[in-house]
Amino acid sequence: MASGPGAAAAGEASDETPCWISPGWRHGLRVAGHEDWPGDAGAPSEVGDSGVALVVVARPHGYGRLSMCSYLVDTWCLGVKNVIGPKRMAKRELEAVRRQCYAPWQSHGIPIPLELAQHFVLGAIEFARGLGFEPHRNFQRTRPALGSWEGPSAIAFGMDGKPHYINGPDDDPQRVLATLDRAVGRDGFHYTVSLGEADDLGDGYRYSAVLTDRDDYLTDAA
Repeated sequence: MASGPGAAAAGEASDETPCWISPGWRHGLRVAGHEDWPGDAGAPSEVGDSGVALVVVARPHGYGRLSMCSYLVDTWCLGVKNVIGPKRMAKRELEAVRRQCYAPWQSHGIPIPLELAQHFVLGAIEFARGLGFEPHRNFQRTRPALGSWEGPSAIAFGMDGKPHYINGPDDDPQRVLATLDRAVGRDGFHYTVSLGEADDLGDGYRYSAVLTDRDDYLTDAA
């Protein structure tokens, strides 16, 4: 039996499966066609500029109940960084769970078709695998919620078509940058790596050291 991103038992999910995505999900991406897919307005700048988005899928699971899965996706580099689920709950609980999930985006999530959830999550996995990165270790537990999908994705991942790594708190930046260097060469990607913060200089300010190859970032920060 196939075990890649497109493999799932028939009937696991349907076009009527409720799905949501965070505002700002299109930032830096290129989408071919699919004018019916929703826009991405409304993301706070601090999350909209990171290339990270959240997808929630809630499949029916018996009378009055749902099985919810969520996928935290780095659309510019690493693919699926984290997953939650399957989490069973009463339908009446879903609104509160969505509100909690999308709090960083100051949103309850944007309703999307299952088709977009598939292109987004599974397409990001294929993109990241091409760079040498596998999805979160628990991804296969949540895979059936996305249903059967053949691909390819209509979404071109990376920031404006090029991988851009922005480190998270649990990343190993040295390993990631070395992997990218092997996959696409030094000129084939961008990076913005935080080296930590300092707030003990006695002047009341908090300082953050950032290592980046992006001239526009350095210009904006000046």
